[in-house]
Amino acid sequence: MIKTRLLGVAQFLLLTLYLLGGFGVLALAVVRSGDWGALLEPGLDRLGDPKDSIPLGWDSATNPFAWLFGIARVAAMLVIPVVTLGVLLGGFAVVAAHRDDDGGRLRRALLAIGVWLVLAAVAFTPYGGRLHTWLAD
Repeated sequence: MIKTRLLGVAQFLLLTLYLLGGFGVLALAVVRSGDWGALLEPGLDRLGDPKDSIPLGWDSATNPFAWLFGIARVAAMLVIPVVTLGVLLGGFAVVAAHRDDDGGRLRRALLAIGVWLVLAAVAFTPYGGRLHTWLAD
């Protein structure tokens, strides 16, 4: 039972980290620039350097936001390994929830796997490519 919860929490944390690193940084950059159209067309020409959108500045090693968003950006840039890990964690959570006969956790694990697969599909669209290129700057 505890293992099932840990797998679900690990999958949720990885998903949160991925979303924060990709779409969280994008949202911060859009708010900072005021160019709402850049949500659909992210790029250096419209949003500037993604590091400029980090709250309290990127250059301070003691800034916790720099560490959080930096690690999250790396997770968002490493799409294939992170999605693979997320789906594997979800698969293990499905097996554990099925073994424990816990329908609620089973549905949440299957939903999370579906979200990971959708995010993987988005990552390989032209939009995902532009977002990845912008984040990699």
